[in-house]
Order: sequence, then C-alpha cells, then structure tokens
Amino acid sequence: MPRVIDGDNLLGTWPGRRRGDADKRALAREVDGLRRREQRRVVLVFDGSPPPGVSYGADVLFSGPGRKADALILELLRRESDPRGWTVVTNDRSLADQCRFMGARIEPVRAFRERLGPDTRLKSRKVPARSTTGSSNSAVRTRSRVPLPVPVKSA
Repeated sequence: MPRVIDGDNLLGTWPGRRRGDADKRALAREVDGLRRREQRRVVLVFDGSPPPGVSYGADVLFSGPGRKADALILELLRRESDPRGWTVVTNDRSLADQCRFMGARIEPVRAFRERLGPDTRLKSRKVPARSTTGSSNSAVRTRSRVPLPVPVKSA
C-alpha cells in the first residue's frame, strides 16, 4: 500500500525540526530509506516551490507557488483508480477527513515518525568523548568542561 506524506505538516509537528530546506532534505533522505526498507512507494509532498538547483528525489513533490500541499495530495488521490489503496500521513484534520471520504487510510504523523526510527540528524551532532588513554588527538574536539568549585580549607 503506497503512502503520501504531508511533509510540511510532518515537520511542523516534529519537535526539533523546522520547515526549512535542510530539514526537508533530511526528511526526504529518511523517507527514501524507509521506502527501500518497506519496498513500497512513498510520495513526499511539500508546500510551495523547491529551492533552485536542489534535487530532492523522484517522489518528492512541491505544490507550486500559492498552492498548498493539501491540494496536490487530494489531486494525486483523485487521479488514482483506487485511492483506498493509499495511506496519507498527516495530522491535518481537514485533509484527513477529505482523504478518508475518498477511501484512503490515515496514519498520524507520530506513528509515522516512529516508523522512520531514531532521528538520524542527531548522529552528526554527537560530540566525541575524551580519550582516557592519555593520547592527545588534536583533530578531535570536545566540549570544554565547566570547572568544579575548589573547596576552601578552613583554618
């Protein structure tokens, strides 16, 4: 069963994510990974126009200037011979109601985020731990530690 994802709705309800280009590209990569794992078609739809010169992949669509992704998602379902075979990922109540009326299933964004797995963006933000072997590798930078207060000796 193929999926169509309301990309801006998903990003807007995801703590720590924004609707900017970097998070849209990251989401497109994560969705592509899920598509490969599940071996099913996934269409990711965003509001507006794509930034010039940036490729998001074959099944990543932008609704175009002055048009919402909701309209494009509904258009995609209307073109299908059997929209009942589709799952729409959104928390947008109005869009979900219209998609249900057409026969599509709805998957809440939280359930879909869990399906994607851990937030892969966090992997690149990890700071390496300090070495306990005593070697000093200047290429590895670590966060500086806040010094602990020095106890004052009483006389």
